[in-house]
Parts: sequence; C-alpha cells; structure tokens
Amino acid sequence: MKKSSTTPKISEAQRKEIIETASRIAIEQYHKEAERVKKAAKNKRLHNTELLMKNYRKFVIHSESAIYDASQVDDDLDLDTLLDIMDCGGKGKAPSVRSVQESVAKTRLLIRHVDTMLSCFEAVCQKSRKPEDARKLRVIRGLYLVDEPKTPQEIAEEEKVDPSTVYRDKRDALRQLSALIFGYFE
Repeated sequence: MKKSSTTPKISEAQRKEIIETASRIAIEQYHKEAERVKKAAKNKRLHNTELLMKNYRKFVIHSESAIYDASQVDDDLDLDTLLDIMDCGGKGKAPSVRSVQESVAKTRLLIRHVDTMLSCFEAVCQKSRKPEDARKLRVIRGLYLVDEPKTPQEIAEEEKVDPSTVYRDKRDALRQLSALIFGYFE
C-alpha cells in the first residue's frame, strides 16, 4: 500500500507574495550589512587618526634620528661586524640598512602629509568665529603635538571647562583630522 503524499499547493499569488517578501528582507539585510561595513571603516579611520596623533612625536624622532647608512655613524669601530651580522652591505657597496632607510622615507612622507593636514586644520580653526574651534586646536596641540603632552584634566583647568568638554573637543577634532588625513567618504 502506497502512502499518498499531499503537499499543499500554493497559488501563483502566494508564490509571488513569498518572493516579494523574501526579496524585501534580503535587500534590508544587504543595506544593514553595508551600513555596518561603512561604520566600521569610519571607526577604523578615526582609530588610526588617533594612533597617528598619539605617535606623531615618535614618528618625527624616528625620521630625524634613524641611522641607516655608514656615513651617519661617527664611531664605526664595530660597524663592519654589526653590518655583517645584519647581512647589510656587500663587497664594494657602501654599507646601509635598506629596510630602515625605507622606513624612514615612508615615515617622513607620512609626517609631511600629517603636517600639511594639521596646517589645514589649524587654518580652518583660526578662520572660524566659534571659540570652541580655536579650543579644539589647542586641545589637539596640548594632547599630541607639544614636547610634554598634557592630560585632558590639565587642559580642562587651563581652558576653564569641564573635562568632558575636552574629550568632546578631542573627538570632534579627531573626526575633522581623520577626514583631512584619510579623505572624506560617505
């Protein structure tokens, strides 16, 4: 005895409604995912901008102080031994450490770009009639660009504002700098 399978038949209208609903849900999910990816990229740029600013002085020191060529060394008593260990240089070549040299070149390029964008940010802040824009510039300078950085609390005391204002100014300034440094895209 065979069992009869009875699968419900769906009408053409029901099938069309199912397809439209599934399509609408898929499109909504696609847009949500696209928005999440966009937000993640924006957050990454903002994070990278803050890292650039936190390490700015170190980058400058590296680009100005790195030694990658024998001509930069005053006391080269052990230079040949060191270069042999590092396998840098060869017969008849001026000894140099190419990876350090390339790193310095890239760092100098980065610093030059950041310096240019900081100048643009400074110009925007100085042209603004809003006192908070001038304060944002002072906050960025105080936190990242001076030889002895200040804490947000120290800046708040100097500016006679609440520390939360300093944090807000920092966040807003970093967003503006991020757009300048990495370009703006939505």
